[in-house]
Amino acid sequence: MRYAAIALLALFYGCSEKPKKEPIQEFEVVISEKPFKDWHTGKFYYKEPKIGTFLINRTDSIQEEFIKSTGMIVEFNIDWTTDSTYTLTFVKIAENPKNKSIAEGAERMVKQCTITQLYELSYVEKSTSNLSADVIFTTIHRNK
Repeated sequence: MRYAAIALLALFYGCSEKPKKEPIQEFEVVISEKPFKDWHTGKFYYKEPKIGTFLINRTDSIQEEFIKSTGMIVEFNIDWTTDSTYTLTFVKIAENPKNKSIAEGAERMVKQCTITQLYELSYVEKSTSNLSADVIFTTIHRNK
């Protein structure tokens, strides 16, 4: 009788409906096997809360950043020191249709960047520069 009760309980739990789980929220999943080199060249963008959207055109040696709100194009030399780290060095303001000024000292800027998290359509960049002691995290997105 005791074994029958245990078997009945096992059958009940085995055939009963499994508890429903919460639906999985949609979010980007880290793709660890995604090569960093896919991010060395291409078209990307990022957003700065106070300034707006920056469009990036990156070749193997130059990164141009187009600031949508002002129409300004800033050019940097880009030097990849490893697959996931690079240095941006200010070169010039290529276009400035609204004659906007840049931050004082920006023409001397050298920015060290490291990809800290890699996703399918974006990455998180940790950056420092010679102009500030701040560490900044920016999400760079692939331009579709």
